Parts: sequence; C-alpha cells; structure tokens
Amino acid sequence: MSYRVKRIDPYWIKNPVLPVVAIVGVAAALVLIGRQMVVPAIAAAVVGGGAILVATQPAVTAVLATLGLLGGMTTFLLVPNAENAAMSVPLRLLSMLLFTLFYAVLMDGVFLLVAALYNLFAGALGLGGLSLDLEGDDGEGEA
Repeated sequence: MSYRVKRIDPYWIKNPVLPVVAIVGVAAALVLIGRQMVVPAIAAAVVGGGAILVATQPAVTAVLATLGLLGGMTTFLLVPNAENAAMSVPLRLLSMLLFTLFYAVLMDGVFLLVAALYNLFAGALGLGGLSLDLEGDDGEGEA
C-alpha cells in the first residue's frame, strides 16, 4: 500500500481567530518587553501562548511537554551547569516547570507553522508531499 500525505492537520480548534490572537499576542509581548513594560508583556505573552495551546491537538502538546519536561529535568536537576547548581532546589524545580511550559508553547507554535507551510507547499502550490509505503498485514501476525 502506498499513501501520500497531502495535508498535515495538527489543529484541534479550527477557528481563524486563534492564529491572529497568537501572532498579535506574541508580537505585542515582544514590543512591550522592548519598551521595558514587563507586566503587560507577560499578559500579552500569556494570551498568545494560550491561543497556541488551544489551537493545537492535545496529543501534540502532551508529547512536546514531555520532551520539555525531560529537557528541564536534565538542565536544572540532573546535570545543572554552574549557574543552575547555585540555585535552591525549589527554585530549580520552578525553573524546570517553567522550561517545560515555555518549551511546549514554543514548539507547538513551531509545529503549527511547519504544518501551515507544508500545507501551503504540498496542497495549494502542488509541489508534492510525503509518501508512505505501508505493508499490509497478511494474517500471519502474532496471535
């Protein structure tokens, strides 16, 4: 069997407002932090990150959060560098959890962008896509 992936659909809620809210939230956070307005920048980042998390399939977010947790544990608990080793254990745990959250949101955003670009190139422009060759089960599988 041969299949061709014509479209990648990582979206959970297909609302056209969510990408706009995500882009505006992240852009506003960057502008506000550049102007040294920390509290409004954090609020804008939370709105943008929330839109990204709501738009993405929960399984995608769970996988990326697990990878973020493993990276945070490695960075802050198991093999801390000289700067992280001087931190107290509760502060290192908080850093690990914040790293997990930021990693999940950032990588969800990257995944949504990659899927949108793939869909543009493979579907709208007709440049082809991934093809998968799958073998059928001949009934000789394990019982």
